[in-house]
Amino acid sequence: MLLRQLEYVLAVAELKSFTRAADKCCVTQSTLSLQIKSLEEYLNVQFFDRTSSPVKLTNEGEHLITQVREIVGKAKSFEKYAKNLTKHTIHAN
Repeated sequence: MLLRQLEYVLAVAELKSFTRAADKCCVTQSTLSLQIKSLEEYLNVQFFDRTSSPVKLTNEGEHLITQVREIVGKAKSFEKYAKNLTKHTIHAN
């Protein structure tokens, strides 16, 4: 499971569209769709009801999206912290 896949799930959930999510993530719709499908197969869970318009989270997706937000948020916080730590460490030497 890749962080990028979780970011794609989060983008679709927020924008309720695979097309708009792909644009936001700067990838093609097919790439985004394939990555989400791969994650769904890996986890054996379906995040989205693809038959509705706009796209909706499934019941399982509703249960998981809070954790997806937390994971992506923590990863971004970690990245920011690590980059700031590196800047301060380099300047301190």
